[in-house]
Amino acid sequence: MSTTAKASDHVKPCNIEQSERHNRRDADYIASLNPRTLYVRTELSHNNESYVIPDLKGVTLQQHYDAIKAMVKQKTGRAMQEKKVTVIGKNGKPKERNGSSPIRESVVNIKPDTTIADLQKYTKKVHQRWGVRAIQIHIHKDEGHYTNPDDPSTWQPNLHAHIIWDWMNHETGKSFKLGKKDMEELQDMAAETLEMERGKRKSETGAEHLERNDYILSQQKKQSEKLDADIAEKRDRLNAENGNAIKSGMANFFGKGKYANMEKENKRLKEELPKYKVALQRKYQQVLEAERDKQSQQLAEKDKIIEGLQTKLKGEVFRHQQDNQEKDRIIRQKESIINDYCERLGHYLSTLSELLRGAVKAVIDYVQSGYRSFSYRQECDVRRYMNNQPDKDEAANAVLNASHPFLKADECERVKGQLSYIVQDMKEEHKQSRSRGFHM
Repeated sequence: MSTTAKASDHVKPCNIEQSERHNRRDADYIASLNPRTLYVRTELSHNNESYVIPDLKGVTLQQHYDAIKAMVKQKTGRAMQEKKVTVIGKNGKPKERNGSSPIRESVVNIKPDTTIADLQKYTKKVHQRWGVRAIQIHIHKDEGHYTNPDDPSTWQPNLHAHIIWDWMNHETGKSFKLGKKDMEELQDMAAETLEMERGKRKSETGAEHLERNDYILSQQKKQSEKLDADIAEKRDRLNAENGNAIKSGMANFFGKGKYANMEKENKRLKEELPKYKVALQRKYQQVLEAERDKQSQQLAEKDKIIEGLQTKLKGEVFRHQQDNQEKDRIIRQKESIINDYCERLGHYLSTLSELLRGAVKAVIDYVQSGYRSFSYRQECDVRRYMNNQPDKDEAANAVLNASHPFLKADECERVKGQLSYIVQDMKEEHKQSRSRGFHM
């Protein structure tokens, strides 16, 4: 059976974190793989190639994803739908619809001599046809699997490339929509551009694309089924050639002829079958353990992230509690100052005469009110004190001095000006009164 790879481009939503670790060949990612079923041969990794479009060099996929979210919000006025939603289908039954997948990833089969330039020709055609833009390309020539983990010569390489696509229309803020026919055309385009044989269409085979571990298991299962078929075929052929049970029994009894040889071969195959099945089961178990270890590590990483977020949240809560305690302390301090101020004000006013006390209260009310001039009532309280003083200027100074402990510098100037107006007005009134008395 031919093992030549056929053209195939399987597109799916990109698992951003896992994709970057896999494509970069991070040391912690390599260390997480099960050494028994290691499918990345690091001694071949120097044959790998990578390409990132110039305007996204140094930008992580997560950063680009966040930029796409902002672009969608700006273009459409709505947040990008990221989570799965339940909708009612045409048949009236509920079904799940995936959220937006703005970044997608292709796994493309390649030939040993396929280059980044070849893949760029392919991605350029895709962009011209549908508008989808490739932002990263990674060629991997260090992956594969061992048919028999104990035999290095059974290594089967899996030559392929990962293409990271920006699946969004940046003019409209909406994703590109490629239907079933478009995806078939995309497969044709990959085969033609990369000069490879076109794989059978899904509509013809009905087969679903298999992920790497599932593919290995399916291949091993096929090998087991083929071995079982070979044994059955040889057994049938042996019975047909024996002709009848007596003839076969005689040949076996004497241990001669082709019947005896075929029976020995049949016996050998029967003895090998349990061993092979045990080895195959061991391989299955190793692959499953590797996948389990991988899932466990991912869960551990997520638990670590959650723990970090919880610690950060506790820190934020503690900081807010500290801020609230400090604000409460300041409020209590200010209340204490205000109470002390009121107490001192009451004590101070109690030492003044009743009329002067009324004038000082009027001045304080004026300052606190923010008015440009005394109100009628405030002016009356000031005049009532000044009317009982022979020297109006000295009376104004007395009111100003008595009010001074409760005023700021600019407030003193304002009060001084208002008192001057009152003094001047009272002097004018006195002159007019004297003039009327003289004429009489």
